[in-house]
Amino acid sequence: MCAALTASLDQTVSVLVDPGTAPMAVVALGGYGRSELSPYSDVDLMLLYESGDVSAAAADLFRPLWDAKLRVGHSVRTVKEASEAARERFDTQTTLLTSRLVAGSEDLFERLMSAVTRVTRARPLRRHLVDAERSRRAEAPYRLMAVDVKTGRGGLRALQAFEWERRRQELIGKFSTEHHADEATAREVLLRVRNALHAVTGRAHDVFSPELRDPVARWLGRDTFAVAQDLVTAMQSIDRVAEQKWPEVLDARKEPAIRRVWSRSAVSSGSIRPEPPSTVDDLDRLLEAGEPGRALFDRLWDDGHLADVLPEWGVVATLPQLEPFHQHPVAAHLWRTVAEMQSIGSDQGSLGRIGRELDNPRLLRLSAFLHDIGKGHGGDHARIGAGIAASFALRTGLDAGTTDLLVGAVKHHLLLPRTATRRDLADPAVIDEMASEVGSLEMLQVLYLLTVADSRATGPSMWNDWKATLLDTLFMRCAARFGDEESAAMTGGATREEVLARSGEATESVSAHIDAMPADYLRSLTIDEVFWHLELILDLAGASNLGVRVATPIERVAVVGPSVPGFRRLVGAVFAASGVDVLEARMFGRSDGLVVDTFSVRDDRTGGVVPRERWDRVRADLEASLRGELDTDDRVASRAAAYPSSEVSRPKPSADVSIDPATGDLVVVVKCSDRIGRLAEILGVLENLGLEIRLAKLDSRAGEVIDTFHVGTGPATAVRDFTELGRRIADQVTP
Repeated sequence: MCAALTASLDQTVSVLVDPGTAPMAVVALGGYGRSELSPYSDVDLMLLYESGDVSAAAADLFRPLWDAKLRVGHSVRTVKEASEAARERFDTQTTLLTSRLVAGSEDLFERLMSAVTRVTRARPLRRHLVDAERSRRAEAPYRLMAVDVKTGRGGLRALQAFEWERRRQELIGKFSTEHHADEATAREVLLRVRNALHAVTGRAHDVFSPELRDPVARWLGRDTFAVAQDLVTAMQSIDRVAEQKWPEVLDARKEPAIRRVWSRSAVSSGSIRPEPPSTVDDLDRLLEAGEPGRALFDRLWDDGHLADVLPEWGVVATLPQLEPFHQHPVAAHLWRTVAEMQSIGSDQGSLGRIGRELDNPRLLRLSAFLHDIGKGHGGDHARIGAGIAASFALRTGLDAGTTDLLVGAVKHHLLLPRTATRRDLADPAVIDEMASEVGSLEMLQVLYLLTVADSRATGPSMWNDWKATLLDTLFMRCAARFGDEESAAMTGGATREEVLARSGEATESVSAHIDAMPADYLRSLTIDEVFWHLELILDLAGASNLGVRVATPIERVAVVGPSVPGFRRLVGAVFAASGVDVLEARMFGRSDGLVVDTFSVRDDRTGGVVPRERWDRVRADLEASLRGELDTDDRVASRAAAYPSSEVSRPKPSADVSIDPATGDLVVVVKCSDRIGRLAEILGVLENLGLEIRLAKLDSRAGEVIDTFHVGTGPATAVRDFTELGRRIADQVTP
């Protein structure tokens, strides 16, 4: 395609040039000069002339191209002016290095190249090219799935830099290095994907963003996974070529951990010849060394030195991750997880304290590096990865204690985040089950730190203050089961005796309130929240009452109102229309017909605290909605139109229904695309099916939601055909 577009434009430009005018040359620059035009590329042209007035010729050349809606980067220069511009600006110099004569005077073009050669001889490129590569890596320390195939790390710009350096060598008469074997393949992959991106978007879009992956693959007539894997492989190849051409990009010579690993390595003036590591400690020092360690690990792998130590690496080395919430391919994610684990070691808070208590940084680095090693094999990657970790430990001679912890960490690395975001952490049975599965405080600590590192390394939608709060709560309550005194003092929950002891003269009303609530009411609240609820009930004047508390880091809201059909869907709709994002909801019905619900919330645009003045409007809208004076559905639709969601692929809604083995709750997990008003919609579906929700936990991941709803024991748990119930729920949730 690039060749066809270039040839077509060459023919057009040639027609537009009048050969009878004074000596002129039309020179293609940039991507056009390299014959790398994509459908919506800029067209960079220079009209080179010797002397005289060429304004008419310039108009004849450029105006038809502008009229054709092409984005033309144009210049009109003499050889001297072009030479001076190259001397003043690095980007002009590199552009001219790969310029190409399209039409006009060959002699004039040769004079231009002679001038460029003089400038180039006096102005080396290497420092600029290395700085540019460092900038790309600073912007993306780890390779991205949503790569900018033109200017991003591992993209076309790096390939162009290799070509600029070779071209300079040719012009000044020095030996020019040959193309690396992987360059041509990488260039073809990148240009192919870039052409497809332009074609499916109808504009100059160069980012392989999640919502475009399937359309790009369809346009190319290929499988999405195969296209993504080719792209990951190309990016990795370009990174490695850059590190071989410009070792100073890594500055490995300053890395003491690298020097300790390869005492026989020649690390000097552009030559790095690593020897294979002889122990697991050597491999661990690579992990400790960060980016230089990663680069040398890749060199070792390419040279076959790691085939006996970690043969399974070949599966994940170029494995893409297509879920929108994953920022990185698998290999880059693993290296970033190691880096996140390293940063935990210097944390001055509880994370660092736990790491210091474990006093086994090698175990933590290895668990971070191997936690996803089971991906790409098909099946449960955590279980498969645990087997690989066990084999790795045997091959490298890890001691039994470290091996048990490493294998357990890989096997259970999803246990804490799934429990924290989907189960009822206030239920002692859940905590007991967790403690039993984890087995020890040491294993719990490893899993906790691994979960933090893994979540941070996955992407911004996988780690925020709310998820940190959930994970902290789960960790402390589990740690208390293992006798950790500090955690036991912070596990929360209230007892009837504690509440009544603080009730003073209101003992009778407090006791009546507790008696009117479900049996699980107290265990999920603090004593202060019990009195807060009672205050809202006593102050109830209209159809509902709403109270707000700003906690750190998550805001809490309580709503008291009538237990009427659709009440909770209406509350969810009012929140959505007002820009209030619900993270968790605990829902209780009093025996006297009142609903007492507590929500953990945040502003759905900023992720921070909802402005105080907005709550007055929420309160008024809730009252008006209950009286039938406000159409909340219209308000939600209007706001959804004003703030369109970034739906990636509009996955078909699904609902999984099961029984929580610890609590006996009916649990409904709904997966669908994310958008404003989703919670209200799903609550309405569940209420219509007669399911009384007591706990809702909402998890949003880069355009997708995984919302979990717990139904208390009662008639609903008598459901036997879970598949049919899940189908009915999914069918009523809009795509």
